[in-house]
Amino acid sequence: MTQLANLFSLSPAYSILTVAVAGGVGFIVGFLIKSGVIAKHKKRVLSVENEMLSSHSRILELEKQVTDLKSETAKLLNKDESLPSKLRVS
Repeated sequence: MTQLANLFSLSPAYSILTVAVAGGVGFIVGFLIKSGVIAKHKKRVLSVENEMLSSHSRILELEKQVTDLKSETAKLLNKDESLPSKLRVS
């Protein structure tokens, strides 16, 4: 019976080694999981940045169109005012 008990009880050296190996494996697994999460978040941030830049360029394009239309409207109004009164269409 004592031989069976001695078989299942580990010496302190094996216990320390087992705890050290388990700690090392846990650290490596945790590191890999955290690295994966960080990589996923970086990819998402880059995607959102690209989306934001494309939206901003679209806004600038639309603002330029509005400015061009306002300047064309102002030119047409100035031309209309400079026409002689008999040529104006009412």
